[in-house]
Amino acid sequence: MSDRRPQRPSALRAQGAFQAAASSDDEGMEGRQTRSTRRVMRVDLSKLDTQSLLRYRKVHKLGDTPPTATKEELIPAVSRHFAQQVVDEEEVLLKFVLAIQKHNKQLRQLGALHQQKVQEQRLAMQQHLQQQLQYRQVPQLQQMQANHLKGGVMKPRS
Repeated sequence: MSDRRPQRPSALRAQGAFQAAASSDDEGMEGRQTRSTRRVMRVDLSKLDTQSLLRYRKVHKLGDTPPTATKEELIPAVSRHFAQQVVDEEEVLLKFVLAIQKHNKQLRQLGALHQQKVQEQRLAMQQHLQQQLQYRQVPQLQQMQANHLKGGVMKPRS
């Protein structure tokens, strides 16, 4: 017997749609080990500034351009390197979903901490109000308070 809980119908539909889309993307690509599709990417790298292109060159160790290359020299080298990248779509999507789940878990934990603080503040306020009510209900204290206030002005102690 499986320890996993049953999947919701919406999750099953989404999984089926994802598998159908993946199989249609991979038609005619038997023998490929990655799920990446080699679609033409239209990324306009000329919109990046020179510092970004130099950083890309440094991070990816593109040795075919000098360190003092101009933007016009960097764009072809970065474009070639960018176009050669193979992306495993399943892995990227899985990591994305896991990152979202982790983020949501952190938000829930923060929400629970906030809710706990609010609950503690409410409890403290209730206790304070109960103490005030108890003080008002004790007749001896009221009488003592009334007798004390009859004099009007407090006399200094000698």
